[in-house]
Amino acid sequence: MIYVNKADPSTLSATDNLFQTHFWGKIKDLSGQTPVYFNVIFKSNEQSDEINFSLLVLLRKTNGIPYAYIPKSPPLSISKDKQSQILEELALALQKKLPKNIVFLRYDLLWSSFEQPENLRPELLELKMNYGTRTHNLRKAFRNFLPADSVVINLRLPPERLLMNMRQQTRNSIRRAYKKKIDFLIYDCSSPKLFEELKKWHEIYVNTAQRKGFYFEKYEYFESIFLTEREFSVKQKPFCREKDIIPMNATVPPPHFYLFTAYKDNVLLSGLILAICENNAYYMYAASSPEKRECMPNYGLQWEVIRFARSKGCTQYDLMGIPPNDDKENPMAGLYIFKTGFGGRNIHFEGTWDFPYNAGKYKEFQLSEQFSK
Repeated sequence: MIYVNKADPSTLSATDNLFQTHFWGKIKDLSGQTPVYFNVIFKSNEQSDEINFSLLVLLRKTNGIPYAYIPKSPPLSISKDKQSQILEELALALQKKLPKNIVFLRYDLLWSSFEQPENLRPELLELKMNYGTRTHNLRKAFRNFLPADSVVINLRLPPERLLMNMRQQTRNSIRRAYKKKIDFLIYDCSSPKLFEELKKWHEIYVNTAQRKGFYFEKYEYFESIFLTEREFSVKQKPFCREKDIIPMNATVPPPHFYLFTAYKDNVLLSGLILAICENNAYYMYAASSPEKRECMPNYGLQWEVIRFARSKGCTQYDLMGIPPNDDKENPMAGLYIFKTGFGGRNIHFEGTWDFPYNAGKYKEFQLSEQFSK
């Protein structure tokens, strides 16, 4: 059984999942989405203990159709054959708490899969996902919102082992960046020059997006991330730790964002935005100039990030998105080679799934989504 109740975001339990924090909800609120927070109680028939977790749900509207979106959740570790039933039950429980006009609930699942969904037709995926459910109502989204494939690096390993796990070409590229005397700099929300550097980085970011044909955010979006972190840092009440153990009732600690840049002869060559949420580090946004690519600034920058994340106590670094395989015909094949070269573990997530509340309106949404870029 699943029980859900609306919650005050300031009382959410601690999590190292960036996409389920109050902070992330605030960022999305500033970009036009409405965050709603819940406390969820899960009681399994197989065990007597209750499982409690917090849930961030974002109310969104696309092409005039309102829906609810759950990023990277639920966090339950349960057997594969029970997952679909949990999604169904949670969707039905949330329907009673969400606005009446919500057409469907969208999940971006945190669960990993041993198979690549791209290898199966949507009808077969849905048949498999709905096995054991009562309503048979789970639908595979036309496209995944967050990347369904990623590379995760285990930062518990010592630096020499991390380097050994990398592809030889990647190690050589890192060494070349240092030999070429690339200057690596780090800025956080308290850095005096942050927004000056952020504007320079954003110009390269826009050029990168236009050159490679992907969606890009406006400068104000990135500015709001660091301004919000500054606000959260002021409001956060420190708690006393005993032997570095976080109390079970501790509120969610705010994530931290950092801007990393790579310069050569006072010219900005590349940069990225890193997010750290407790033990997890995330490669969020990146940009690079075609100028002086032979200096390999992107490789050196990643090694700087890995070293920095380890120094902050992170145990894993999520590179946030790769193509599903090494298909050389894929337009993002270069990204696959770049990210997998750092020696992490390839993970395939279950991807984005919908639970329609209004079948007719949901079909309208499906058509509009398929024909939109």
